[in-house]
Amino acid sequence: MHSGTKYFGGHSDLLCGVLAIAPRRAEKWLVQLQMERVFLGSVMGSMEGWLGIRSLRTLELRVRKQSADAENLVRWLEAERKREGSVVYDTVAEIKHASLQVDSDGKELGWLKKQMPNGFGPVFAIYMNDQGYARKLPSKLGLFHHATSLGGVESLIEWRSMTDDGVDKRLLRLSIGVEGWEDLRDDLVQGFEALLKEKTNTAPSV
Repeated sequence: MHSGTKYFGGHSDLLCGVLAIAPRRAEKWLVQLQMERVFLGSVMGSMEGWLGIRSLRTLELRVRKQSADAENLVRWLEAERKREGSVVYDTVAEIKHASLQVDSDGKELGWLKKQMPNGFGPVFAIYMNDQGYARKLPSKLGLFHHATSLGGVESLIEWRSMTDDGVDKRLLRLSIGVEGWEDLRDDLVQGFEALLKEKTNTAPSV
């Protein structure tokens, strides 16, 4: 079962779901599923079907680019997070992405690369140094949209605490679109700089 609304659709303009059946189970399940479709009416509209076909034509191009750009951003963020004096060092506490997973000896996980040979996915998370930074960063960005979704051609950022009270309030989720990763990097930099400038301007004078 897949959410066709996300990467299959890829343009944030259709709602659909996909149920795929393994060939070994088709004979047993297919007739029953077809009957349920007849009586329940769960048939995609013609417009959604057309939008879905349009989107599938660029699925590989989109997801490969989104994954590669996400990995570039993650590696840049991780390097800057460790560089004392950088705006990332001063604002970001941790980055979570499959490409950063290592074993206990600090070596890359070979099985993970085999499992995901064409990229590690366009979604990753960052933990800011404090809750205030996480809450304010989305409003400081120009290319990222503050929204709860993923898989579209536009890059999104979400302060997860707005929709889930149970998560760490420093958590931000990013879904990378098809913009140039360097442009997204620069957008994040100016956002981090804006946070630090705001903190400096609001700090009590001694």
